[in-house]
Amino acid sequence: MTLTKTFASLACALIVGATVTCNRQRTAARADLGLFACATDVGKPTLAGSTTYNPARQTYTLRASGTNMWGARDEFHVVWRKLSGDFTLLTNARFTSEGGDPHRKMGWIVRASLDDNAAYTDAVVSGNGMASLQFRRVAGGPTELIASSAKAPDVIRFERRGHTFIMSVARFGEPFARTELRDFDLGDEVHVGLFLCAHDSTAIVTASFTGVRIDLPAPSP
Repeated sequence: MTLTKTFASLACALIVGATVTCNRQRTAARADLGLFACATDVGKPTLAGSTTYNPARQTYTLRASGTNMWGARDEFHVVWRKLSGDFTLLTNARFTSEGGDPHRKMGWIVRASLDDNAAYTDAVVSGNGMASLQFRRVAGGPTELIASSAKAPDVIRFERRGHTFIMSVARFGEPFARTELRDFDLGDEVHVGLFLCAHDSTAIVTASFTGVRIDLPAPSP
């Protein structure tokens, strides 16, 4: 059995019967979210988002509104779980709704908390095809980004190696473009998940994520 399959089985076993904090309320964790524990709207968007998981297709479908993920606070929808230590995240992602704001965003996110102004970093693809590694160093601080050379990628890999985050993105079948954020400490235990933001408080957009993997390094001998 591969490490990914082992972790997937362990994650599901841990989720069943667990209790997590979701939207600041004590809520029974959902066993139908595969590798993740909960689906949450961050920042109280006007229109509620949602997550569905199809285990047969191994596909997550997110619906989300939200004004933006920028500046000092964010509004978006995320399906997440907590992780510690190093990890590698991988997915194929695409917007599935027609139209929408060119700055709508999807991808992987790693967050210190689910507060709307939390420190975080993400590997994001926008509706206009721009890919970037975004980050907020401190709660309530400004958001910054490092743009990728890739255009309209649909494969998103995001890694944490100590205090370094590495975004690798590409169109399927093409070489990865790599972007690094160094000396960035969010603490050991973080909220990790797939996210979607409409960049429009009056609209709902959808995106699908397939081939989702969460790989952890093998234990030391």
